[in-house]
Amino acid sequence: PNPDDTETNDDAEDEEPVFEASDFDAMAEKIQDRISMLVKAKVPLTPTNLAKIQIPVPRPSAAENVKRLALQHVEDLISMSDGQVWLDGELAKQGRSPPLDSTRSLTRVGVGADTRTCRADAPALRSVVGSLRFEFQQATDVLNSSSGASSSSSAAGDTAKQVRKRDAFLLAMHQEPDGEGRRLSQEVVALLAASGGHLDGVLARGARAGTPEGKGALEGLLGFVEAEVPDIMASIDKTLDLTLEDKEMLERVMR
Repeated sequence: PNPDDTETNDDAEDEEPVFEASDFDAMAEKIQDRISMLVKAKVPLTPTNLAKIQIPVPRPSAAENVKRLALQHVEDLISMSDGQVWLDGELAKQGRSPPLDSTRSLTRVGVGADTRTCRADAPALRSVVGSLRFEFQQATDVLNSSSGASSSSSAAGDTAKQVRKRDAFLLAMHQEPDGEGRRLSQEVVALLAASGGHLDGVLARGARAGTPEGKGALEGLLGFVEAEVPDIMASIDKTLDLTLEDKEMLERVMR
């Protein structure tokens, strides 16, 4: 066969696997000679080129089969471990709602692309949750380090501050199971309020995630911001993004 008769179109090659000469070692000597001709002519050993000169595609070896099976569900496993929420019974007994164990839960990045009202991969949301897991872990660490040991007033103040930040985020994220769900703009405002300390006052008055006081305080805040800057809220929902100027305006409105 003339190697020049085979196709060498770059676009076609990009879409096909390219075999190595060693992949044909188990085939007849005549086929190996034809493969050598193709290799010397620098013709890619693609299924299309092989079919033109009636050379069968090599079957995968036992080792390749094992590798293929091992990698078959890797993407699915990565997706599963990418988004895991761990709810703890002991935390539920302590009144935590939701009883989220931040040390065992994993953040999920890039999900919710098919959700129209609120996307977890929306740039607006990413811009306000960057330190969320760190804040939860910090609160857990300071509580563990301070339990059973005498602490200075400074250390006690740091612990209270970190726990308050954790409780603020829990309040901001909590939604009733039978609720209608929030829009993306409302999620952004709630998380901004938690990170900026704008929920500290209601927390000091005993409002917590899952309590009527907490629910009322957060609904009041969201309603207030919606009335003050409706254009910004609409823009977040439409573009799924949050500009620096709009972020600063939201923070000013909540002060």
